[in-house]
Amino acid sequence: MDGTDDEPEPAAHRDEDAFDQVLLSPGAILEGLPDAVVVSARDGRIVFVNSLAEELFGYSRGELIGSPVQSLWPERVRARYIGNMELYFATEQPLRFSTEVFGLRRDGSEFVGEMSWGIVKTSAGPLLLAIGRDVSERRAAERRLRAVATMGERALAGVDPAELAAEAIELLRRTLPVAGAQVKLAAGEVLACYGAVSDDAVRLPIGAGDELVLVPTRELGEEEISLVRAVANILATALARRRDELRMLYAAVHDPLTGLANRNLLRDRLEHALARSEREGAITGVLFIDLDNFKQVNDAHGHACGDQVLVELAGRLCRAVRPADTVARLGGDEFVVVCEEIAEDSALALGERLLVAIQLPLSAGGVPHRLSASIGVALGRRDADALLANADAAVYRAKAHGRGRVELFIVAA
Repeated sequence: MDGTDDEPEPAAHRDEDAFDQVLLSPGAILEGLPDAVVVSARDGRIVFVNSLAEELFGYSRGELIGSPVQSLWPERVRARYIGNMELYFATEQPLRFSTEVFGLRRDGSEFVGEMSWGIVKTSAGPLLLAIGRDVSERRAAERRLRAVATMGERALAGVDPAELAAEAIELLRRTLPVAGAQVKLAAGEVLACYGAVSDDAVRLPIGAGDELVLVPTRELGEEEISLVRAVANILATALARRRDELRMLYAAVHDPLTGLANRNLLRDRLEHALARSEREGAITGVLFIDLDNFKQVNDAHGHACGDQVLVELAGRLCRAVRPADTVARLGGDEFVVVCEEIAEDSALALGERLLVAIQLPLSAGGVPHRLSASIGVALGRRDADALLANADAAVYRAKAHGRGRVELFIVAA
């Protein structure tokens, strides 16, 4: 006996035998894939599914085998998919490619699938092999990210925050499980809203007292919370930018000490008033106010005290005029009031009210003060420069006649 039959089989031969056994069980290979697998015959009947396909579509294997594959497609795409399937089987060369398809679950819900399709030739005839996965949530997340990116670009471009807030609420309503949402400013104004907001809502700060308020119908996931935070950050940036712009615009047309209109805003208001006077035949009035003894306050008590006096007088002037009138500070101790549609007697009466308001005692820097003013009144329908000059000339006449009085500019005959 030579012993050759007892020699161990080479390892390479054992591996080849094992590989052959695997090849003889293609179902085991398809079952082990990390994606759903559906195999159908030329007549459209399903001949094989793996466990992931059962999980994806919501049917048991026994329910799927032998059923028409088109039952796994939404009604609106079945005709197209059936035509494609017939084309695949009719093509001599096998087709293998990836595409986005729509699937239909047992419960009637749809999903977006990322699928690879191909014709496989077998001893039983050609089979259509579909391998894929549900990418609905991934696509939804991608859409959300694109929407947030677009919103961020619009915020940087200076889109009005109210418009941006409406976009944000619509995005959250469309993509998250929320029963209510709103963007609420610190002052109480609601820029945009959806549904009802309860006391137990989730509140995210988006600026100086502003809030993004949400009422989720379930606990939000990590990716969903990240979306909400991204939206909140964009809104915070947009609101802060808008407030900065408003502050700059306000500073450009208002006196920094008193908050009254400055020369620029005064000019704009006066020209608008005169334009209306020309259209409607009304009279525009200008009252030029020059404090008589303000220099004494500064000299005796310092500029800080003088500033307090000016702030107090600015408030008194605003309370004395009509709601539509404009009170402006030209600088120093000079003020101007622009009055639309005013008659001569009304303008003079307003001047007297301003005198009384100025002459009332006031306290600043811990010291009582009494001031007076000379007020010049001019009336007209055109030429802002001439109207201001005429009111200024009337002030000089008031000072020449003893101060603390109102003078009307009289056009020389």
